[in-house]
Amino acid sequence: MGPRIYKWVFNNKLLILLATAAFCLLISTLVLSIQNRNLKRSIRLNSQVIGQKTNRKILQRINTSMPESTRLSKYVIPTNYILKLWPDIKNKTFEGNVSISLNVLKSTDLIYLHAKDLNILEVKLKNFYNETILITSTNILNAAEVLQVNLQNEIKPNANYKLDIMFSGRLDEGIVGFYESTMKNGDTMVASKFQPTYARQAYPCFDEPEFKATYDITLVKPVDYMALSNMNEISKQTDSSTNTESVTFATSVPMSTYLACFVICNFDHKEAEIIANGIGNNFKLRSFAQKDQTHKIDFAQDIGKRVTEFYIKYYEVPFPLPKLDMIAIPDYVSGATEHWGLITYRETSFLIDEATASSRNKIGVANTVAHELAHMWFGNLVTMKWWDEVWLNEGFASYMQVKSLNAIEPSWTMLDQFLTRTLHSVLVIDAKLSSHPIVQTVETPDEITSIFDSISYNKGASILRMLEGFIGEENFRKGVSDYLKKYEFGNTITKDLLTSLEPYFNKNNPDLNLMYIMDTWTRQMGFPLLIVTPGDETNTYVITQKRFLIDPEAVVKQDSSNKYRWFVPVTYATKQGPKENILWFPDNVDSVTLTLEEGEDWLKINNNQVGYYRVNYPDDMWQGLTEQLKNKTEQFTISDRSHLLDDVFALAEAQVIPYQTALNLSTYLIVEKDFVPWETATSIFAILSEKLLNTTAHDNLQKYVQHLVKPLYSMQTWEKTKLGVIESLLRTRVLSLSTTYQMSDAEDKVRNIFLTWLNAPNETTIEPDLRDFVYYFGMKAASQKEWDKLWEIYLNEEDVQEQTKLRNALTAPRDINILKGYLALAWDEKYIRSQDYLSVLNAISSNPSGSALVWEHVRASWPRLVERFTLNSRYLGSLIPGITDTFNTELRLQEMQAFFAQYPDAGAGESSRIRALENVRNNIKWTNTHQSAVSAWLEEKVNEL
Repeated sequence: MGPRIYKWVFNNKLLILLATAAFCLLISTLVLSIQNRNLKRSIRLNSQVIGQKTNRKILQRINTSMPESTRLSKYVIPTNYILKLWPDIKNKTFEGNVSISLNVLKSTDLIYLHAKDLNILEVKLKNFYNETILITSTNILNAAEVLQVNLQNEIKPNANYKLDIMFSGRLDEGIVGFYESTMKNGDTMVASKFQPTYARQAYPCFDEPEFKATYDITLVKPVDYMALSNMNEISKQTDSSTNTESVTFATSVPMSTYLACFVICNFDHKEAEIIANGIGNNFKLRSFAQKDQTHKIDFAQDIGKRVTEFYIKYYEVPFPLPKLDMIAIPDYVSGATEHWGLITYRETSFLIDEATASSRNKIGVANTVAHELAHMWFGNLVTMKWWDEVWLNEGFASYMQVKSLNAIEPSWTMLDQFLTRTLHSVLVIDAKLSSHPIVQTVETPDEITSIFDSISYNKGASILRMLEGFIGEENFRKGVSDYLKKYEFGNTITKDLLTSLEPYFNKNNPDLNLMYIMDTWTRQMGFPLLIVTPGDETNTYVITQKRFLIDPEAVVKQDSSNKYRWFVPVTYATKQGPKENILWFPDNVDSVTLTLEEGEDWLKINNNQVGYYRVNYPDDMWQGLTEQLKNKTEQFTISDRSHLLDDVFALAEAQVIPYQTALNLSTYLIVEKDFVPWETATSIFAILSEKLLNTTAHDNLQKYVQHLVKPLYSMQTWEKTKLGVIESLLRTRVLSLSTTYQMSDAEDKVRNIFLTWLNAPNETTIEPDLRDFVYYFGMKAASQKEWDKLWEIYLNEEDVQEQTKLRNALTAPRDINILKGYLALAWDEKYIRSQDYLSVLNAISSNPSGSALVWEHVRASWPRLVERFTLNSRYLGSLIPGITDTFNTELRLQEMQAFFAQYPDAGAGESSRIRALENVRNNIKWTNTHQSAVSAWLEEKVNEL
């Protein structure tokens, strides 16, 4: 470089500096422009190579750069979401932007958060000083449902940042996430359903329960609609150019993503005031429904008010939000979801028309409302850290719904109904190798969805009921209250709950370890069978334990640190009544001895079946218990009688005792007059009926059941009568059981009542409590003409409870051609909503004429079913065990295996397939092992009648 150039450069330093800066700015602008153009394309297009499968092996292979495999990093924490959503109802799309405040705990050049089925339009990151942090690229990892934000430089720890994302999505891709729902008149509303992993389909977020954050939500709605969210509305701004309003809600308390909720609709509502009695402030409870449905709100509103006030008093913890809303959504995938401050329900789980709803409808709605309201504290205020502890949410709510209803409506005997509604069914599932522990490791969305099952709900509730049984009601309540106060707005594991309960347990049991006891119940699948044998000394009994399996030849491959032994609280009753003391049976001893007092001439273990275990006695003791039942011994409670029925038939099926012993005990039913034992008996006879179908023994079973129910049947009336809820349930059970087992008088009554109504539906009515089974059994012998009449009535029916009964009745005909026609019509959503379609398939398959038909249909239509419902649907997954429940031949078993081999990707239905195969194998064994003995007993008994 020559002297002149040096001189020129020296004299023009400022000009050169400005020129260099301008050039750098030009280059950076070009780079950012290209980057933003790429961002504005759907990131889904950039990630097609990743694929759509969601099994764990694929996720681990894809996400090698993600910490903790499929879980998000714990070093980038969201603290607040400022979220705005504006749905375009007409075009079935939505747009949104979210500003997420982040607390960074460790240096990183990667940010991971969840997003699924969203178009990511723009991503920006700024620091505390509002300075932009350069983003080099973004990717969506489709299989992990994760948005990856790549930064040019590491961001520093112990600092706050804001991540701003613009995005869009569709409202017509299923009924989870943020979606549209259609009313009967064709109008459209918008709702959300986020539990467990669907919030990521509405907005990019840290969609794991431990990432609690506050929310500032704004929803854009048509001016003639209303907007609802978790919190109360604080402002509204109108845009006359678009004829919309932006509704902003108050900042929320810290909550998990799955609890956020958005609804835009033009509904009406009713409200009531919740009286807090000094535990926090009073607040409004509002219930919303379609404008022509508000007269059906009153029942749920009344239950909701009384149950909420019960919970406030029980927990001794204020409801932490300024309002509480409940709303019935026309299209809803589950029964209800506990979104905080805005509980969303399927209409059948919420709406009750006093003129048409049955007692069973009312019990169902009351249970759902009480369940969701229990979550406002247990689940929402205190939330499990990860989904493998979901039983803390669902098991607790499933038990509290029973306690609350028992408190506000004691005549319903909900604690007795717990056995038939919750306990007995899960004991069947948990007695198989395909079960799983209450606390089970889950990672993927499919695994998370699948764990929302009867083990988490029903077994969880049953274990908590047992825990309360041995710790005491008031001790249990105090421990739960301490737990909620200590961990409010936080996340917990099972240990935290037990630590709160332990001081109250140790008051009376200083030498026992509650954590250890409960680990034997929560961390291994299954449950024990207690075996009672007389001891060497008078009035002594030796009790041993072993794992109860319905198949005694099952080969156990899953390990258990407790070797499938349990720390069992043994309760018992004798002629002198129930004993207050508990005999503890540790998991590390071979046996315990029970000593009775002189004159106690019979023994019944497990008072009210509070313990989660079964009990076997020697044959002479079973005979003695049977005689006591026949003599209507007052020491046997309603629950005790139901328990003995349930245990004895399970033991017979498992080849622990002869089937004759179980059948002999069932003879006592001729003197039974209470609902719950008859509900248990109905389930037992239904199983026997399925297993004996198409055999000569089936006719004898019908005659035997007719004989047992006849005394109670003669006491019932077919005329309209005013009874309490539990009396109505008993009456309906007796009349329907008599019809099911073809008592001629009952069959004639049902057919006459049904045809009279069918031929003049506007001039006659059927009593609400009878409609369910009168519709169904009235249609058994239906012609195509009769079916068409009922179909027209269904299409014109407005009440959702009635629609359910009519849909079920349409599956009843014996004529297979009628059922074929129904299958074809049911696929069309203008007739059957998607949320009800799988229920229709299950109902047709439960009709012996439709079993093979549905099985063929599902196999032929599987790709279409997967496309509509996705493999992530646990409801699609549970369809297979549902429709194959009665299969009992090697041919059907081979067909199932071939079908699973043809479609190996099961998603959330993987465990359901294992359960279905095990069930069919057990059915085959039952036929080979038990059919002849049961048939012989029935023949002998019928000949005696």
